[in-house]
Amino acid sequence: MTLIKTEALVLKTIHFQETSSIVKLFTKEQGKISVIAKGARRLKSALRGYLEPLNHIEAIYYYKITRDIQTLSKVDLLQSFFLNTLDIECNIYGTAVLEVIDKVVYDHQYDNKIFNLAVQILKNIDLHANQCRILFADFLLALADILGYKLDPSVCSQCKTRLTTAIYNPGSGRLVCRDCGRYNSSTHKLSEREIQLLNDLSRCNLDTGVNLSVEPSVANRITQLLIKYLSYHLDYPLNLKSLSLLSELSR
Repeated sequence: MTLIKTEALVLKTIHFQETSSIVKLFTKEQGKISVIAKGARRLKSALRGYLEPLNHIEAIYYYKITRDIQTLSKVDLLQSFFLNTLDIECNIYGTAVLEVIDKVVYDHQYDNKIFNLAVQILKNIDLHANQCRILFADFLLALADILGYKLDPSVCSQCKTRLTTAIYNPGSGRLVCRDCGRYNSSTHKLSEREIQLLNDLSRCNLDTGVNLSVEPSVANRITQLLIKYLSYHLDYPLNLKSLSLLSELSR
């Protein structure tokens, strides 16, 4: 049995027996794992309150290769995202970041780049609540790049001419110009504004955040495009319950 210390994001927590919890963590050192937090729900537990989703923690746990669920020993809280905001959109988009990670990262898949991206984007959303929609789109674009599915919004994937407007074909996962896509049945057409925005996002520095003035409807269309794009390349639908909740709230 090995004692491991690592940074982690709390993805999900479920009650187990009377006082314990099973916690899904995305760790910096070991990828996505599940741990049991014994007695975590007791009033006097040292773990109480630290194992909520959207918490960035330092975890120490006992690792045994024959176990699917490891045993949590200690937790230190590094940051609790969205603790000081009542903006429900921020919380929903933060939860959507966790949901995407849970869907695209396999158990024990080590990926330091995805971990750092997730922490940075949550920090940016926490600091810039009014830009949570476009920051989430930026997260999806950067994630596609890390996974090896970089989207180039600057040129037509077919004839390589510079894109001013474009058509996205969900059947091929490609952006093409209007000439190359004139016989394409896709209804997902990107305006000049949307193509410019995708180019701006691809050049953004996540460490300094995104400083773009974007209409909510445009940010939503970009997000929908990127979800379709990732779904195509991952070969399974990236259905996000958190964003469905946002749609219901906006009705």
